[in-house]
Parts: sequence; C-alpha cells; structure tokens
Amino acid sequence: MKKLILMLIAALSVALTGCSCSAFDSDPIEPNIIGTGNVQYEVKSGTWFVVVDSTQYFVATVTVPKDTPHSSGKTQNIEPVEGMLVTIFTSPRETGVQAVTGKQSAEQIEELYHTNSTVEIILLGLLLLGFLGLGACWPRTKKVPVVNADV
Repeated sequence: MKKLILMLIAALSVALTGCSCSAFDSDPIEPNIIGTGNVQYEVKSGTWFVVVDSTQYFVATVTVPKDTPHSSGKTQNIEPVEGMLVTIFTSPRETGVQAVTGKQSAEQIEELYHTNSTVEIILLGLLLLGFLGLGACWPRTKKVPVVNADV
C-alpha cells in the first residue's frame, strides 16, 4: 500500500509539473469595451440601464471586486445603484452586456475575471492521498478460521 501511495504522489507531481499549472487557468474573457457611464433607473419598467453614446444598455447586475482576500473568487455581483459609475462590455465567454464598477481598461477587466484553481486541485489531491494513507494504516480485523470439531 505504501508503494501505491508513493506512486500516486509521483503521478500527481509529474502531472502538475508537466502542465505547469496553466491548465487550471480560466479562459480569457477578451472584453470588448463599449464605454463608461452612470447607472440610471427607469421607474415605469423597473429596469436599470447605462447610456453610452446615446444608446441604452440594460444592466441586471454589476460585478465588483471583493475586498476580502480570504473569500472564494475575486468578484461578486450586486444589484445596480443609481449613479454608480460602470464600464459596459461584451465578451465571447459571457452572454449579454456585462457591467463592472468604475472606469476599467481591458487589462483590468481581464485580471478581474481571471481565475486559477491550481491550489484547489493540489489540496484535493493531497486530501485524496491522505484518505488513502488512512485506509492503509487502519487496523484490519483478522478472520479466525472456524475449525469443525466433529471431523
């Protein structure tokens, strides 16, 4: 069993080294920035929108960066607030028009949406190896052979 665990550790090391962890990166969002504007609210229809170059773009949620470093993910979606400055963009990775707080460049939006799950994959592998190690060290009960005294 120890050989099996060592082989699994070696396989995990080779797999992570071979892909150089870039396999766990998210696809680029490739934002096509439409423009920047302030969120407005239309009372009749109850919708939020942003006007950029005389065109209304409807906004359902606004992506904002999370302030806490220990939270999962870099962003959270919130309901729009009237007067909030947002950057409107489209992306092949997301459907519809997206809004992110503040005046953002394409590089800033790319960084905001970039995720890398290397740490989670490594922790999952170590957890799996730990369970295998516990299973190998767990004491097993021996079956006592039953001897028939009548024979």
